[in-house]
This record gives sequence, structure tokens and C-alpha cells, in this order.
Amino acid sequence: MKKINIIYDFLSELGGLERVLFFMGNKLSKEYDTTLLFSFIDDDFKKEILKTYGLTKNIKIIEIQNGGFKNQSWKLFLSLINPGKLLQHNADLMISNSFLCSVMCYKNKIKKGIPYIVFLQHPPNFLYPPQNLKGWANSFPRKCAVLLKILFGDYLKNKDKIAVRNADKIFVNSENIYKKAREIYGVESNIIYPPVSDSFKKIDDKDAKSFIKRFNIKNKFILTHGRIIPDKRVDFIIKAIKEIENLDLVISGTIGEKLKENLLSLANQNGLSERVKIIGKISEDELVGLYNLAEAFVISAPKEDFGLTPIEAMACGTPVIFWKDGGGPCETVTEGVSGISAKPYDIMDLSNKIRFALESNLKNKNRKEIIKSVSKFSEKEIGKKLLEEVQKLLPK
Repeated sequence: MKKINIIYDFLSELGGLERVLFFMGNKLSKEYDTTLLFSFIDDDFKKEILKTYGLTKNIKIIEIQNGGFKNQSWKLFLSLINPGKLLQHNADLMISNSFLCSVMCYKNKIKKGIPYIVFLQHPPNFLYPPQNLKGWANSFPRKCAVLLKILFGDYLKNKDKIAVRNADKIFVNSENIYKKAREIYGVESNIIYPPVSDSFKKIDDKDAKSFIKRFNIKNKFILTHGRIIPDKRVDFIIKAIKEIENLDLVISGTIGEKLKENLLSLANQNGLSERVKIIGKISEDELVGLYNLAEAFVISAPKEDFGLTPIEAMACGTPVIFWKDGGGPCETVTEGVSGISAKPYDIMDLSNKIRFALESNLKNKNRKEIIKSVSKFSEKEIGKKLLEEVQKLLPK
């Protein structure tokens, strides 16, 4: 059986990219000997990730930079200055999911002739920032990345472009990233959307309420979910619901204590302390329940590269409110059917669009059409295309 290594920087959080990596691993393992490689693995969090996303038992998970430093940033740095470390892990094909991994794969190809695919989830933000770089650098690893850009920006951009342009195939996750790949790298690519899990679907309200019973949610609510970090600008949503009566905001997903305190303080300042509920990490059943019962899902991140959570919401029949700023939801949400766009970063217009979605009963009026609109993101369809593209490069 031919061997494929799927490579990414770290395994340390629950997010859309991690879900995609595990999906690829499970799908490709049906035809190939498949391994997931990471520069850094958080052993304490690994069990929770495996439990949440599931992984076929015969797939191995290996840390490239094993031993030595325990710090994530240092291990990523070691991978950058010593990309040859990947040479120890033989395969017939490598699939890179980041700048760092693409650099390692390129060196591997030069040394050992191993072909590789670059799956461009997005161009590296620290080299090609989608927004203000100072605002983006809101964590220690990101501050380190910015320092590298300041000191070695041109050199790293050159390495990035060489690595991407020499890939045997390039996958991107959306039309949005397809355009960025042409603009930055001058390359053509294949669009393979992130799949929405079959778990996300319309269920009976009775079942949905039983899933979220512990949260004691009694009023109508809108939902935002994901890896809640400052970039996602959840503060926009809190300010937007101030003018809408009898509507709560539920915020779920991983969130740091400092940001949680800041958001709760903002809610209190706006007289919304009883209406903003931050419930943190939740199970998949609980998330399905929230998606089904929410009046709308709101994605507030500026210029989101793709955005899997809006698709999960739509798979449950819930409309999406999003910015009309050219980000991923502009591609995946059908205006007026499965969602409504707001003027970029205009809080009053966001408030008006949320109110309109509620007053027009968009959810109940269009529920069947909303669910139907995400059929192209099903695991079956995406898995089929992924296998077809990989087999062109690596026949069984």
C-alpha cells in the first residue's frame, strides 16, 4: 500500500482546520497507508481532539520535532531552521497544510524526489496580512511570526513562493483563496471545499432542546461559534444586539479567560449582561442543538478565508448573517435565501440585518432551501473529489 503523510504545524486546538485534517486522513486511509505529522503536539489536548473529531485507528499521529523543547513556538522555529527533519519520515506523497510544512516538503522533494501537494488553507497571514498586522499579533506565537517577518520578510516570502510553485498539485479551500493563490503565487489550483460533517442536520426541536438543557437558554437567541479569538470580532455582535429587544446572544467554542472577561465587560457596559451567554467549549451534540434552535448564525470575522461554521449552521437549516467583504461566506451563503449580508463592519447595518432575518422569519420560510444549498459541501462529495485528485498524482 502506498504511503501518504499529511503535515501541519501543530495539534493543539479544536478548529475547522483540524477537522479537515482528520477528514483527509480518514478518507485517504481507505486507499493509502496514511500518517498525520505535526511539528508540535499538545499531548494533554490530543485525547480531546481525537474524541471530538474521530480518527481511523490505523492512522498514526507523529510529532516531527520530538524531544527537546516543549514549547510550541520553539518547535515551529526548529522546523523552520531545520526543514530536513521531515526527511526521516518516508512517504510516496506529502500533503502540506501550511507555509512551514510546504518549505519542508520542498526540501524533501529536492533531496529524495518525493512529490507533494500544497493544500493552501490561506496564504501565511504573517507574510501577507489580511488586515492590520499589529492587531493580528495578539498571541506569543503570532508576535514571534511578526518578528520573523520584520527581520526576514523578503527571504521568507521567497521561500514560500518557491515551495508553493514547485508543488506537484495545489489545492485551495474556496474561490476566495483560489484568487489569492493566483495573485500571490501566479499559480492555478484545484478547489476542494472543507466538508461539513454528516452530524450537522435538521433534528426535532425536542431533541435539540434536550442537547442544550444544561445551558438554561429560555429566550430566542442568535449564535456565534468557533475558536473565539480577538480576530473574530465578536464585540461587533454584542454591540449590534443592543437595539434588538427580546433576543439573546450565545457564544460557544474555545475562548481564553482574558477575552471572555473583556466580552462580558462589554456586554455589561451596554446593559446586556443578562442577554449575552458565553458557554465555552461544547460537545458536537450540543453544537447541533444550538445550530437547530438559533434564529440565525452570525459570523463577525472580517474577511474570513472560508468559514466552516456558517456551513454547519446552514446544514441544520439556520440562516447566516455575514459581512459583504469578499470573504468566504460571500461564496457559500446565498443572499436572501440562506442568509443576509451586512455592510462591512457597520454595526448598525448588522443590527438591522439581524432584525430583518427575525422579522421576515427567514429561517422557517427558507429552511428546506437553506439545507439544500450546502449539499455540495457533504463529506461524500468532497471525499470523492479529494480521492480523485490524489489518485491522479498517486495511483493506487
